[in-house]
Amino acid sequence: MKRLFGSGSSKRSDASFQPLADDELRAGLLREVDLFDERLYIVKSGRVRLYRLTADGRQLTLDILDKGRVVGRMNWLGQQLADTYAEAIQDALICSFTPAELQQLIDRHPAIGMNIIRYLSERLASSEREREIMAYRTVEQRLAARLLDLAGRFGQQTDTGLAIDARLTQQELADMIGTSRETLALTVSRLREQHVLEMANQRVVILDRPALEALAGD
Repeated sequence: MKRLFGSGSSKRSDASFQPLADDELRAGLLREVDLFDERLYIVKSGRVRLYRLTADGRQLTLDILDKGRVVGRMNWLGQQLADTYAEAIQDALICSFTPAELQQLIDRHPAIGMNIIRYLSERLASSEREREIMAYRTVEQRLAARLLDLAGRFGQQTDTGLAIDARLTQQELADMIGTSRETLALTVSRLREQHVLEMANQRVVILDRPALEALAGD
């Protein structure tokens, strides 16, 4: 696999912040924190899947990143990323910055610094809420909360309901909410029987959003 998050053989942008090449975007990519330089990546368009590898080599999906999402390692921004792979699951445009490049950009355009502070504050609040959900809520509640989050980013209204325009397997959803695929399948089946959602061919359609919101506690 080619490396994205770091130096090594991966392409480095200059002061013009050139996007990565198509072949780099399509590869599954590894970040090894102790071996490579700090670098921050911003998804300008498209979608990127973040995942880790388990001890037995299984891919553990962490999140799906879309436009405006930030990932990478930059200590002074509180951005940490260890042993994580990134894979473009849709044609994507990604800008990358070293700490020096980002500092120069903020010096020239202070509003960018304010936007970064706002983004990190929102992300911190979201992370705190997600930790609470993972620690204290049932699998149904965790699934409901995750689907509402995905619907907020990828939702498209259809005749039957709110479709999540992101192809997700049951295993990927299970990984995201910290449960097994078997438990996820049983949970989806119950919600399907209650006409809350439908899932087929890696496509989730929310049929009853108020019911899902009530289940998530929103």
